[in-house]
Amino acid sequence: MANKKAGKGHRKPQLAKNTPSNGGKTLLERIQMSRKVDNSKGRSKSPKDVGLRVVGGRLVSADDVGVLLREAAARTTPAPKAAKRTARKNGGNIVHNNKRVETTVQRREAARSRDRARVQPYGKDLYLTVNTSSESRFLRLRNLPLGSDSQSLAQAVERIAGVAVQKTSIVDLPSGSVTAELWLQSSDGRVLVEAQKRLDRANVNNRVISAEIVSS
Repeated sequence: MANKKAGKGHRKPQLAKNTPSNGGKTLLERIQMSRKVDNSKGRSKSPKDVGLRVVGGRLVSADDVGVLLREAAARTTPAPKAAKRTARKNGGNIVHNNKRVETTVQRREAARSRDRARVQPYGKDLYLTVNTSSESRFLRLRNLPLGSDSQSLAQAVERIAGVAVQKTSIVDLPSGSVTAELWLQSSDGRVLVEAQKRLDRANVNNRVISAEIVSS
């Protein structure tokens, strides 16, 4: 009986519930510290913290000169789609300008063709007649010298035309020249045309005359 009592008398004292332990920290403080440690372990360093960067989907060193140059070239080089779009736009402008120039040239050519097709007011150098009367056609000589004799002129024309002169008319003009009109006896139009060709721009007393066929 004495031993049992003695055993009960040597029990170890129990710790108080609120007694601090583990360096003087409470249970709540230890839980908060464990959470901070877990969070710090869960966070990984970014590529910038370790001197790395992502280029083209690859993790490379941040101080790699070749990588930096390629990245700068990629930023400055235009995208293929944008370059193609610009080329198509410029090509469209060139085609539009070419079409506008072609249209302008075509309009000018059409205007010139219309101008050439217009009938000249004085006709062509082709004389036609449907009248066979010799009296309706005659030669008119212009720019003859003053004092021209009608008889001498008629004789000269007869030698050139090969036919006789039926009538002659001479008119002195205030300009200092003479205009003569001569009717041939032949009714052949070819004789008259041949005489006109030979007399036109002939030299008479150092003056260049003109000859034309006139119908009355």
